[in-house]
Amino acid sequence: MKDYYSTLEINEDATADEIKSAFRRLMKIWHPDVCSRDDNGERFVDIVDAYNILNDSIKRKEYDEERKEMGLQQSEEQPVANPTTLSGCLIIMFLIIISLGFVAYIAFKVYMTLHGAQTINDLIQ
Repeated sequence: MKDYYSTLEINEDATADEIKSAFRRLMKIWHPDVCSRDDNGERFVDIVDAYNILNDSIKRKEYDEERKEMGLQQSEEQPVANPTTLSGCLIIMFLIIISLGFVAYIAFKVYMTLHGAQTINDLIQ
């Protein structure tokens, strides 16, 4: 059984607002339009599934009862957040931005060389 509380990085006693806030925060990180990691599709689906269960009071109650039966209560020592997933995705996004800047710089230099320009002012004239 999946631990939807860990998936959303929240505690078991989280309010509806906290669930919604966690979902929105994670969507900004893991939505396929934002994150290009190989495992983001699976993570995205897990987050949506967790939100759909925990945001619905009836489904959440059933889920909590099922967890109790299976003995999956969250311990006090167990960390909720997983900072490596966030930092990994942010590092990848940072490297992509740096790479795009470098490619743009090289393309500009090639353009200037092909047009015999030494400065930007030479291109304007």
